[in-house]
Amino acid sequence: PKKRPKAKIDERILELINRRERQVLIHANLYYRQNTNIISDFTYDKWSHELVELIQEHPNEFRKSAWYSSFMDFDGNTGMDLPLTDPWVESTASHLLKI
Repeated sequence: PKKRPKAKIDERILELINRRERQVLIHANLYYRQNTNIISDFTYDKWSHELVELIQEHPNEFRKSAWYSSFMDFDGNTGMDLPLTDPWVESTASHLLKI
């Protein structure tokens, strides 16, 4: 059997996906768990929908992303089902509130 060549990963796209995942996670935590926000709903929606587009357009990079398993079913409409109680998410969101 022939081996299929590995798809080349665009590191810039992967980093952007990772950044959007982190932003969505942290700001969803602030909104749903801490009942506050430090960005507008417009910005959150923009980031969420950009992430969905990146996921759809760059599946190979998405599969390599840090939070891949948490965002597999993400459609950009709500962050309520994300791992908002993850220790990293909780501490990073709390840290942002302090600064």
